[in-house]
Amino acid sequence: MKKNFLVSTGLIDTWEFEENNFLLGRWCEFYEFDDLEKKKFKEKILMTNIIKNNSHHWEDNEKIIKDYEYIKKRLEYLLEIISEKLSAIHNVNESKEYWRIVICTWLNLYTTIIFDRWENIRIFFEKNKTEKFYSNFILLDDLDYIPINFNDFIDNSQKDEWNHLIFLRLFHFLTIPNLSLIKKKDTRDDIKKKINHTDIRKQLNLSESFSLVNRVISIIDNIISRFAFKFNKIIFESFYFPKKEYLKICLKYKLIPSKYSNIFDFNINENNLSQDNKRIKFKNLLSKVDTQDRFIKFLLQNLHKDIPRSYLENFDAIKKKILPFSKKKKIIFSMHSITANDNFKIFIAETKKAGSKYIHAAHGGGLTFRIPSYPLFAPGHFDFFEKVSDKIISWDNTEQEQNIFVNLSPTLPIINLKNDKIGNNCSIVFVETKKYEIKFSGIRLNRSINYFNELIQFANNLDPAIKSKMKFRSKANHSYNSEKRFSEMFGEESIDKNSSNNPFKNTILNSKLIIVTYPETVFSEAMYSNTPTILIINKNCWQFSKAAQHTFNVLKKNKIAFEDFDEAKNHINKYWKELDLWWKNENVQSARKSYLVNFFNVKPDWYREWSDYIHSSLFS
Repeated sequence: MKKNFLVSTGLIDTWEFEENNFLLGRWCEFYEFDDLEKKKFKEKILMTNIIKNNSHHWEDNEKIIKDYEYIKKRLEYLLEIISEKLSAIHNVNESKEYWRIVICTWLNLYTTIIFDRWENIRIFFEKNKTEKFYSNFILLDDLDYIPINFNDFIDNSQKDEWNHLIFLRLFHFLTIPNLSLIKKKDTRDDIKKKINHTDIRKQLNLSESFSLVNRVISIIDNIISRFAFKFNKIIFESFYFPKKEYLKICLKYKLIPSKYSNIFDFNINENNLSQDNKRIKFKNLLSKVDTQDRFIKFLLQNLHKDIPRSYLENFDAIKKKILPFSKKKKIIFSMHSITANDNFKIFIAETKKAGSKYIHAAHGGGLTFRIPSYPLFAPGHFDFFEKVSDKIISWDNTEQEQNIFVNLSPTLPIINLKNDKIGNNCSIVFVETKKYEIKFSGIRLNRSINYFNELIQFANNLDPAIKSKMKFRSKANHSYNSEKRFSEMFGEESIDKNSSNNPFKNTILNSKLIIVTYPETVFSEAMYSNTPTILIINKNCWQFSKAAQHTFNVLKKNKIAFEDFDEAKNHINKYWKELDLWWKNENVQSARKSYLVNFFNVKPDWYREWSDYIHSSLFS
């Protein structure tokens, strides 16, 4: 009789090909993600009894709301504890709000991630109480997976090895009676077991496609940025703004143009984890916290293993480099760095003590995602942005009523795009979900894979004349490499490569029709360009606000939005030769304009609008 083996990740060594393999989730299906392993183990896979789990607990919207509320309440409790401990370790007397700025984007995601893994295990064994299970494990060293910073942690969260560690910790903590663990030898040749496992080029923001022009701009910016930072009263950092208008703003308000890249984009090259024993001190301080909540107890026992070095060992060195820039009162506009750049976060926490204002601006947007009790802005980060920002600039013109929100025109480069010509391509724009969950919001991996398979069938059923013009553009290959799969079906010439040298505006200019598969920024940009655009989504994956739902219904009525691939296929096949008969119809254009007014409202005098707001920020 075959034994039951629980497989928790995609690590091949944890499988038992002669036994029953119960997969905890779609992320375990290594043959879906790794082509080399797929070929090597093809025959074994065909002969193996695999019991798949084709659902995820957050596909239940009621459970999302319940879990979101649970985590939200615990986050404030955790922040209180961790703030106190970090202040003690670093010998400072900083407030909870200081540490909120520094650690909360990491803490929010870390808590969500660990809770997701906890729930996967809990639910599996709740459903399988009577069966006996085994699970293979490989001994990995926690020290090899201590992240350098926030971005390194996100990289870890998508690694089979790190998730294997997390599940193994959970198995030991939960002491599941019908589960036995079996130690296995690690036979993989290509695993990187060094602490600095993040690709160094990624850390230094380098890539093969980094153009010569961009390199020259970067060198010039490095020369002037320090002087510009000290001189300028207003700082635009990690900010999209059309170049011509940005230079006009700088001239009007006597600012030296700069990206400030060398001020915030640096690495601390210190690998001594035992320095001052900060990690051990952190562990000991957290061990004294008493709680009856088992999940929080598990979290507190493991925080010291996963907290980035930028908050512990490297914190003082980062602060020392940042401090000279933090002492003068500034107004800082930014879009990205407060989420992912730990150096910038420490700067904001420090400069707020000098009276500086932080104004956070949306870097994208589309039909508003909304579940009851979620914050209006960026729900995946809870209410972080509302709590750390002095103002939030939002594109959504439908729901933000709090005083903190300001509705201004989007400033993406697309708003200056002149699109007078008609392209030839039928462009399909897709986004892969991540392999392992990191947020409450978004499409789950199982649904994403199923949706992609439907998309392939849809593309295959388009008329030959349209198929010959198809171009597939994936926002990123986060998990199952949709780009490679599409090229295997339709040829390499069908791929529209996403890169800094091939921005989305090129896709727009080369397109006769744009098919978008998610209701976010690229859909807004395509609609704004007035290139014929279609949105095809599974609406069960997107919980819209009332205004967004109403807008979606109007788009659907006018054949701009679809929930069914066959309906979309029939519409495209019918109008491909004369798209203007549909697209330039008065009702269709009215629906398009209504969408833009609500969710991507670029006003005719947008430059003056922004200029006036900057003026009021300076003199308020």
